[in-house]
Amino acid sequence: MSIDPRDALTEVGKNWNSVNWWRNRVFVPFIFGTATRLYPRYPGYDEAVRVMDEDWDTLIVLDACRADYFERVVEIDRFDEYETQVSLGSHSSEWTRRNFQGQSFGDTVYISANPHTSLEASNAFHHIVELWETDTDERTGVVPPEAVRDAAIETYKNFDDKRLIVHFMQPHGPFIGSEIGDDHENKSEYWQAYAENLEYVMRFVDDVMEAIPGKTVVTADHGQAYASGFSELLGIGGHKPRLRFPSLVEVPWAVLDGERREIRAGETGESKGEQIQDRLKDLGYL
Repeated sequence: MSIDPRDALTEVGKNWNSVNWWRNRVFVPFIFGTATRLYPRYPGYDEAVRVMDEDWDTLIVLDACRADYFERVVEIDRFDEYETQVSLGSHSSEWTRRNFQGQSFGDTVYISANPHTSLEASNAFHHIVELWETDTDERTGVVPPEAVRDAAIETYKNFDDKRLIVHFMQPHGPFIGSEIGDDHENKSEYWQAYAENLEYVMRFVDDVMEAIPGKTVVTADHGQAYASGFSELLGIGGHKPRLRFPSLVEVPWAVLDGERREIRAGETGESKGEQIQDRLKDLGYL
């Protein structure tokens, strides 16, 4: 993605005295991120999966789902195929840009609980169901998985000749599916809450797979890292863009075969979401 020098100068002018801004917007993605991309043990972009080039009728995206935790929580044997793939991004915005931005997918409808879909690829699809705008729970600040499930099933009825991308926000926080929730006090409790949130969302993923025919793939846009001590000081926790740590870019790729749907191409439309910045703040992106 090209950077407008005027926008960059404006942002620097507003944030030049903010340590967090220099760390999160400059040091981590550009300096530290460049180092991880050059170091051979980290998965590069060249080996990453381009999701629209793969064979599926429905692509279910779990936000911030690490492959290793997917393998721990989910019964892998229930799928017809399973492997790990390398993601094109370590952050939703990067993954969305690299997979969809500037392209046309008139054969695909995107049901999204993540605002980055509309922000980065508003005109790439036949239609975007913007759940992040219409179905965010104001108490938790996130779209609950039952809303994604219901919208996916209803969308299939209206667009049964289109590929579907169904983007859940879980296991990304807030951890609404865990008794610990976001009140975790240490690394062990954090990952327990994360795993419980993943287990929670999979109930609704199961409903989607059962209700919508065709070949279904369950994957993630990126993974997740935990930061404490020195790593927290550096700002490399969570899922910053441009970082190629295995924990951030190794994602599940679980395939469930089914009777294939007949997919037809169509025109592309444009989303009209208006609350993008507010929702990104709710989710901790801003």
